Amino acid sequence: MGKLFIFDMGEVLILNVKNLQAIAKRFGFDYKPFRAFYGIYDKDLMEGKMDSMEFLRIVEKEYNVKVDENLFITDFHPIPNHFIMNVIDELRKNGHRCVLGSNTFAPHISVVSNLEDKPLSHLDHLYLSHEMGIAKPDVEFFKYILREESVKPENAVFVDDRIDNINAASSIGIKTLLYSDNNREEAEEFFKAYIQ
Repeated sequence: MGKLFIFDMGEVLILNVKNLQAIAKRFGFDYKPFRAFYGIYDKDLMEGKMDSMEFLRIVEKEYNVKVDENLFITDFHPIPNHFIMNVIDELRKNGHRCVLGSNTFAPHISVVSNLEDKPLSHLDHLYLSHEMGIAKPDVEFFKYILREESVKPENAVFVDDRIDNINAASSIGIKTLLYSDNNREEAEEFFKAYIQ
């Protein structure tokens, strides 16, 4: 019987996700304080409780700048990770189901959906935090996907680049891979067990 593979999007399925850095650079903001400021609203954005333009209106007031467009679209330039796309294709050929499990929101999904190489099309289903109303590392995020897929934790595998998300999935019995694009050899070795 095949496994359920849950893949993260940013820095796993797609690379170059430095959207906040690009926004900070556009306005000449010091990145670290701006990242901390964004962090106040991140959970609400990822869980669909706040619209991205609402956040950008707050940025306008807080930083005394003018925002004329959705910078989560215009300043977001992701690159498909062909290595992971190929892994997903091989896993599916070997009878495994592959889904996205991502903390994201509508602007980023619209950009990724329009990428020429269509990385999202390689997946069987998309589980998006802003639609689910739950964001990683909340264990309910993983339980939601497992329920929807009718899969027990021991039959699921989660691939993410953040240790807090990995720890949350591991805590309920999901097998995990902490992915780094700088260490593809480890990932190749990990996936070998599931690809013939």
